[in-house]
Amino acid sequence: MPGRDGRAGPAARSIRKAAPALAVLVCVLPAAVLALTTPRPSINSYAGPFNIMFREASPCPEGTVTPGALVVNLTGSIQHVRSVKYPVYNGQLLLTRDVVEGEFGVKVNIAKWDNVAGWKENFFRMDGNGGEYCKVVATIAKDAASEISRNNPKYPKNCPFPKGTYHFRNLSTELVQRYEHFPVFPYGRFRGDILFYEMKSKKKIVGCFSGVSDIVPKIKKS
Repeated sequence: MPGRDGRAGPAARSIRKAAPALAVLVCVLPAAVLALTTPRPSINSYAGPFNIMFREASPCPEGTVTPGALVVNLTGSIQHVRSVKYPVYNGQLLLTRDVVEGEFGVKVNIAKWDNVAGWKENFFRMDGNGGEYCKVVATIAKDAASEISRNNPKYPKNCPFPKGTYHFRNLSTELVQRYEHFPVFPYGRFRGDILFYEMKSKKKIVGCFSGVSDIVPKIKKS
């Protein structure tokens, strides 16, 4: 299973615990594992309707979060269970302080894997003033937040989010497959880094998690 260097790692051999890594918003980001024997359009097509094949969750590189500023910390793992169609997420989210409107922002950096050059950073970015966390949860991540709240009723559907520890068990990643804000996307292997920052400084990172996925053509049902 590919890591940040794109090479096979321990995650390919066993289900792996991941320090700060959230598939919660995904948005993130985050998901069906399609049978590779199913007929599909050529993967050489550049972009189009897609499915997401989750590969792994992993910590952001050490030093990404500003020392002493940690607010959001998610630990857990993505598990591929034979008895269910979609991978599930098991883990816990720690908030060291209340998350309220106007205080934190979120941005997403997407890197694309190239077999020759490795990870091409900043292939796609979502950031700026429109990334205020509570607004993101209330708009593009609304469905994901509702799904997460159903999994753990103690987790609010919207801001404010009280500080504390929230546990998630068998949270289906199917919700990402229903994400409609990007009806088409380039095919290939991608790494998504989701960073939380203080709105006042923009440079103080208070949380970060990362994941690797393959974007493959969506199979048309016959």
